[in-house]
Amino acid sequence: GFCQAGKDLRLVSLCMEQIEIPAGFLLVGAKSPSLPEHILVCAVDKRFLPDDHGKNALLGFSGNCIGCGERGFRYFTEFSNHINLKLTTQPKKQKHLKYYLVRSSQGVLSKGPLICWKG
Repeated sequence: GFCQAGKDLRLVSLCMEQIEIPAGFLLVGAKSPSLPEHILVCAVDKRFLPDDHGKNALLGFSGNCIGCGERGFRYFTEFSNHINLKLTTQPKKQKHLKYYLVRSSQGVLSKGPLICWKG
């Protein structure tokens, strides 16, 4: 649940934090097969995420680490290594990004709707 710089990325730890994300990015939750009880918080360029119908996601990846602030990850494999997300599958690795994260009216960050990946 920690990035390579040792910063905590678990939703349970970050649910009350004010997280700065750049314009065009969304907070999403990733699930690691090695940490099934935890959701890891990630900042991902929304152009690389599917719409509500599982379509229109650009190929590729762009993400930032919300733990240490490192920006500009262009490959999901590189990003997943940085956030210590242990991947069990090679094709469609982005499917480890499972949930949109939403902030309640009380300011608590929590698991939102599933990301609709097709294929």
